[in-house]
Amino acid sequence: MSKEWRLLIDQPAPASWNMAVDEAIMTMVGRKDSPPTLRIYAWQPPGLSLGYFQRSEEVDLAACRSQGVDVVRRPTGGRAILHDQEVTYSLSLPEDLPGLPRGVTEAYRVIAGGLVRGLQFLGVPAEIAPAPHGPGRRGLGKTAACFDAPCWHEIIAQGRKLVGSAQTRRRRAVLQHGSIPLKLQAEELFALLHFEDPRERSLGQRYFAARAISLGELLGSPGFDQVWPPIVRGLEEELGVAFDGGFLSPAEEKLADKLVREKYANEKWNLEGPRGRKKE
Repeated sequence: MSKEWRLLIDQPAPASWNMAVDEAIMTMVGRKDSPPTLRIYAWQPPGLSLGYFQRSEEVDLAACRSQGVDVVRRPTGGRAILHDQEVTYSLSLPEDLPGLPRGVTEAYRVIAGGLVRGLQFLGVPAEIAPAPHGPGRRGLGKTAACFDAPCWHEIIAQGRKLVGSAQTRRRRAVLQHGSIPLKLQAEELFALLHFEDPRERSLGQRYFAARAISLGELLGSPGFDQVWPPIVRGLEEELGVAFDGGFLSPAEEKLADKLVREKYANEKWNLEGPRGRKKE
């Protein structure tokens, strides 16, 4: 793979800006106007992100408003994630990068290997979930929440899902981003999801908590600045690259501003998603 990649350590930002920046970087990397980029960031105020195709009816929008939680739709798939007490990463790479597997699953495993190595530097017994026995390829889970069941290629600790990641390939680029929770926040998440029956909410929350885990449970009370440096080191060593600190380019900032206005701060996109939208 390429030897010198850009590293961005960003200040906490609103949900619409975070998703717009991830897409803007991916776009510029695909055009070869930006280098391969690892971005580490946080969210302020807290955000609830929906997967690209997820139905917004699965979310209690009134509860999100009352709790001051932004709702945004990701450019990647999967289910709902509460972004609050966590470290978020995104990695944008050109699709034709030498050494990057063409298949989504194999590329995912390569990146996951770097994340696992970084978590192990932190003292976390992380591993990639093994392939299941039998015909099932992945656990689909039972709720609208992302962490309630690990796929076989995802990162687990003590048999429970630790990192929630998703990947998309568009505009000749690969974007993978994900959530590394410092605290599980199961109660807070499920208070933001829609359930017809309160008993279903309670059962779903317990199911989720039994199948997911956070760094807080494994390490005590790690902080954002304690977690990201080992993650960067793990990706450097696993991928054979060196990260150099940088900033968004003016073109990336301009595109991100446009994406905030036209997409990620737009209720139509966040609630309806790609339905009826022209192919990108």
